[in-house]
Amino acid sequence: MTSEISLNILTIFYCKIKILIVIISVLGVLFGTGCAFFGAIPFTLSEMKAYLAGKEESLSYPLDPVLQAAVFNLDRMGFDIERVERFNQKGLVYATWQGTSASLSMESITPNLTKVICTFKRPDTMRGYSSEKELYNNIRDTLKLKELPDRKTLFKNMVAVHRSKDNGSPVIAYLGRGSQTEIVSRSGEWAEIALMDKCTGYVAFRYLGRGVPIGK
Repeated sequence: MTSEISLNILTIFYCKIKILIVIISVLGVLFGTGCAFFGAIPFTLSEMKAYLAGKEESLSYPLDPVLQAAVFNLDRMGFDIERVERFNQKGLVYATWQGTSASLSMESITPNLTKVICTFKRPDTMRGYSSEKELYNNIRDTLKLKELPDRKTLFKNMVAVHRSKDNGSPVIAYLGRGSQTEIVSRSGEWAEIALMDKCTGYVAFRYLGRGVPIGK
């Protein structure tokens, strides 16, 4: 009886070892062939935290150059820049490309230190973890240049959003043509639209259409 029990235990143990060997072999093949699924998943605790909450970096530059470098590099990566916001020491960039979205929220910690949280999301709902790291590296390289891309050139094809109902008031955001926005109210030729942090801005109503993307 005792020998039969021992044999059963050894058999079960042997089966589990075989299953484990198969799993390890499969994982080895997947990693060896550069499986996109496993390549997108971080494995350290700190990387997993960033993966879930958005990859956060602190850059030793003022907010404005960081924002411009982000827009410049997203454009180079083929993304359509849909929204750029900059006010109250904060910034926001939202861009899309073939179903993939890139969202960057920024905050000025000191005059020369900007915190950035970047999130890439693909159509399959997976995070584009490697794309986030690539973008940060490109932003750093751009910030090292003696001259950054000209602001007017970066936003020349976008619609300006003003702080008040006046073309002479400060521009606090830009909207890409074809993007969607929420209209809060209308006053004559101006539309009040929703921005980040429950704030609003004003854009000429002629650029908007009810239920229709901007510029369409």
